[in-house]
Amino acid sequence: MTADLVNSTAFPTEETERRLGDMLDRLRTGTDWLLSPEVYRGDSFQGVLRKGGEALRISLVARAILKAEHPDLDLRVALGIGAIGRLTDRPGTSDGEAFRLSGLLADVMKKEEARIALALPVPSEPVKAALILLESVVEKWTSAQAEVMLRLLTGFSMSEIAEALRISQPAVSQHAQAAKWWAVEPLIHTFDQLIQAFYSYD
Repeated sequence: MTADLVNSTAFPTEETERRLGDMLDRLRTGTDWLLSPEVYRGDSFQGVLRKGGEALRISLVARAILKAEHPDLDLRVALGIGAIGRLTDRPGTSDGEAFRLSGLLADVMKKEEARIALALPVPSEPVKAALILLESVVEKWTSAQAEVMLRLLTGFSMSEIAEALRISQPAVSQHAQAAKWWAVEPLIHTFDQLIQAFYSYD
């Protein structure tokens, strides 16, 4: 996973680093990282997930954190799935197909509409199409909707979300409906199957 902040140049470097650091602290918790994400170039980070099928959910969690707390910021995420040739204790010094695919994708994503993209060693246009369609949903999340989606993405129930946010359950349900959780959830649950229809990494 290679990601960079969108619109980061509109803020002082110290503020950008703080916002990115806060997001990564939360992202590291409860996530099965093979190599924990680390910051590079000030407004970007790279990490290695143990399970490729988790990549979409974690990408959405990261974006929901930012959208909930900093609506003026967003994240561009390049996911590379493939072999790892050299694994060190840091993403930045590791190497292999997955790292190169992710890095190359991150370089070209600025020209793309979707802010979550996946690169596989083989052609996978249907996956790209699904992520483009997903973007039409995620880009419209408000701060309140992102707060609810963040908790749904991390396993909270509707009642637990209502208690955590101190709002009614019907309000939680309304936010989830408006954020299209009913459409996002099936894609997350079948993302591993979608990937493995083109490339098996077992």
